[in-house]
Formats: sequence, structure tokens, C-alpha cells
Amino acid sequence: MTSINSSVKSAFAFVLFMLCQACRENLEESPFSSLSKDVVFKDEDGLNQATIGVYQAWTAPDFSDITSRFILAESGHRYATAGILGSGSDPYYRFGHVASSGAFEAVWARFYKIIFRANTVIDNAKQAVPAEEEEADPYLAEARFLRAYAYFNLVRLFGGVPLIVKEIKSLDDTELIFAPRATDAAVYEAIIADLTFAENNLPDSRGGAELGRVSAGTAKALLGKVYLTMAGKPLSRTENYQKAVDKLSELTGPENEEKYDFELLPDFADVFALSNERNREIVLSFGYFINSSNPNGNILPFNLFPSGLVNGDEQTNYGLTYAFYQQYEKTDTRRDFTLVERYVFRGTARAGAEPGDSLIYEPGTGNYINKRTKTPLGHNDFRYGMAYGKLAREPRPAGAAIQGYSADLIEMRFSDVLLCLTEALVETGKTTQALPLLNRVRARAKATALKLATAAELRTAIRKERRLELTGEFNTVLDIRRWGTLNEEIAAMSSDQIVDNNLVPYTPRLELYPIPQSQMDANPNLVQNAGW
Repeated sequence: MTSINSSVKSAFAFVLFMLCQACRENLEESPFSSLSKDVVFKDEDGLNQATIGVYQAWTAPDFSDITSRFILAESGHRYATAGILGSGSDPYYRFGHVASSGAFEAVWARFYKIIFRANTVIDNAKQAVPAEEEEADPYLAEARFLRAYAYFNLVRLFGGVPLIVKEIKSLDDTELIFAPRATDAAVYEAIIADLTFAENNLPDSRGGAELGRVSAGTAKALLGKVYLTMAGKPLSRTENYQKAVDKLSELTGPENEEKYDFELLPDFADVFALSNERNREIVLSFGYFINSSNPNGNILPFNLFPSGLVNGDEQTNYGLTYAFYQQYEKTDTRRDFTLVERYVFRGTARAGAEPGDSLIYEPGTGNYINKRTKTPLGHNDFRYGMAYGKLAREPRPAGAAIQGYSADLIEMRFSDVLLCLTEALVETGKTTQALPLLNRVRARAKATALKLATAAELRTAIRKERRLELTGEFNTVLDIRRWGTLNEEIAAMSSDQIVDNNLVPYTPRLELYPIPQSQMDANPNLVQNAGW
């Protein structure tokens, strides 16, 4: 049974909307259960709570797909390798996955849950304010933005997917439940329509109790990134580079940054601090707050940090090669925050390490070495990578599950806006305008200013800079695909990155992930991606 079918069965009996933890930290949780749509959409307050329910779908407790989405977006390139536990990112980092691999179903289900909730709000919003229907427009804009972002993730991961933009009201809506795949182009056109509506019907920025909800600035930023993506592979609509320039330019420069409340924070690490969440560099994020309804929180610190970085029981299911660490200049403040080269063990003793031990990554052996015992941390029968550390390095809250951290899930930052604009400027021949933006990002990181001139040199520098700045933020593999450089990435990988397995050679099928086999089995109208 598909995840869509499961959602339909639940929604057919009742509409379930929960107050969203993602919107503001002090929001009291007061979940609805078994409420009919007539009750939920009886007034603007109900419409507001229903809209918040769409945000909540991004952070609902079935958390395994968060790690799965990280792995799908950040594994499978020249710098990806195993973590201390080895198998966490397997088989994805070595291209050994199949259509039945669990990550695909987990990610697919999350996104269609979001789409289902958004469609319910969109199709019922004006029922809540029938006398003044235009009052529904800001809520419609939020729901349409969140639907667009779900589809943007789906189309980049899987290609054309079922395009469901109406509420599924019953199990009789088979044309929606068993919708065929739309083309990539059709999905992108729906995304553009949603984001265009959003930017025209949302406030320029948010503050106070609304901080964390999307704004016109958020919509413009994502729309610019969508145009940039469409200009690359597989659509190759190069005229969209200029559309990306036009849209992203609306957000940059002192006046625009003030208008939309964006900035590049002076200190890179401050962007990710728990005490500074929803800061002015955050374009889009979803909040995780440990409480009775969501004890698991954000699982990424647990699955990515090296054991003992904050608690002692972290898992480190993913790694990055030492060669990636070497891509940073020594002065670059991003280097030792993005990757954990050395640290003091904290928390509960584990894997031969005790609180206070110094752990240092040794490139020669591909292991973290305990300075006190001179032995590797964890496994010593294979080489593993350096751990990812670009998250708030604070212990989980008292009473939380071992995987439960409160760190927000950052989806887009203003530095991404600047680098997207830089890239679009280069591709439209405006290299002199591009270089200052690139150096602005590097200056914040205390990296050397570049003095490049040609488009080819800038293109290479921008692609490297996106990795240095944005690795681990759901961009790496998706950038590689739109650049059409996956073949080069695989050619640059070496056998010592792969634990007990041979690297799969490049084939065109690797440009997309397969449609989950469970979906293929349940929906007779789906067609699998070529080669899968």
C-alpha cells in the first residue's frame, strides 16, 4: 500500500493538524485529533493552525527519513566515504543501492505527506474566511510554498513524479491516488506557479511570534534556485540563468537585504548555534524541539557526530575523506567546524574512549586515534572518514531519547543565495559582477580573496566554494547532477573509500534515484526510471 493511500485512509476519517513546533520556539502544543474539515476550517484561527500543520509535517516524529535524505543528497561523490560504524551510508555512497533500498520509500513518504497536507489547506482555505476570501491568500501562499519545496526535492531526487495538486477526499479519487508520473518540466512549472503566488502574497520578512514561517524573501530565494536548477541538467533551459539573476538580485545589496531581513553573519559557527536559531542568515529552516510528542528531535547530530563529541553515544554513519579537509585553507573558519579533525571525548565511556581522552583523525590509517591508548576509536578493520560537525555541538536535552537533539534543520542559507547568484551571473557573462559576491562568502570564512578573470576559472571556483560552504546542507549530489559532472566524480573516487565493496562504475541511470519499489508495486501507472 502506498504512503499516499495510507494518508488518504487517515484523512478520509478525519483531518489531523498539530500545532507546529517548526514555527516558533514558544508555541504551545495543542494537537487536534479526529476533527472534521468543517471544524478545522470554520474560521481564520483554524486555518492558521491547519497551515502550521503543514510545517509540522516536515518534522513529524517518523524521523528516519531525515537521515535518509541527508544520505541521498550528500553521499555518492569523490569525497564521501564510510563513517566510524561503516554501514550507515551504505549502499548509497558507493552506488550499490537498488529500488527496494529503504531510504527511497522513507523520503518519498515524507514529501507526499507534506503535499497531502498542503493540498488540504489549499483546497479548503477560503471556506474559513468566506466573507473576505483574500484573507486566505497568505495562508494559501505558505501552503503552496511548502508544497513547492516538497516537489523541488522530489523532482531533483527522482525526476518526474506524480503531480498531485488537488486534495484527495476519498478512496474513490483514483485518478489522484494512482496518478502517473508527470514530466520533469511539468513538475517544475507547478513549482514555479506555487512560488510565484507565494512571493506575491507573503510579507517581505517575518519577526516576533511569526519568526520561522516563510516570507516573500524565502519564496524569492527558492524561486531563484529553481531557475538555476532548471538551467542545468537535465532540462538545460539556459535562458533560466537570466531569470535566476533577476530573481536573486532582488534579495542582494544593502537595501534589499534590509527589506527582506537577510544577511551573512560575521561568524560562520554562529549560524548554527542553538542560541541563535532563525538568525538573519537562515532563509529556510524547520524547527525541532524535544517534547512529549516528538522525543526524537533532529537525529542528524546522533547519526553524524563522532562518538563523544557531545554525549558519548553518537553513531557516525557517514564520513568525508581527508582530501576534502585539505580543500580548505588553514585560515578558513569553516574547515574545523564542517569536519571534526580532533576533539576531546565527552559523555559516557564508549569504544575504548573515556571522558577527557583526546581523539585525533589519522589520515594514514583512516581512523580516529585515541591519544591516551594509541588505539583507533571504534573499528580498526577498515578506513573510515572524518565526521561531519556542522551542527550545534550541544548535548541533547535532559530526558530526550539518545538520538534526540533540538537543533533546527537548516534547508537554505543566505550564503547559498549569494553563491547561486554568483553562478548565474557567470553563466550569463557577467563575471565582473560575480567575483565580488564569491569573495564576500570567502571573506566571512577568512579565506583568501580570489582574483579570477575567465568564466571557466570562476565556474571551477564557484563549484568548489559551494562544497566548502554548503556541504551537508542537502546540496552536494543535487549540484553534481545539475552540473552534469557525476561521471567525473565517480572517476575521482578510489577503492579505499569503499568498505568491503567494489565501486560501481558510472552509468547514466545514476543521474536519478529509482522510484521506490513499494510505489511501483502499488501504483500500476508508474514507470520506473531508465536502467532501474
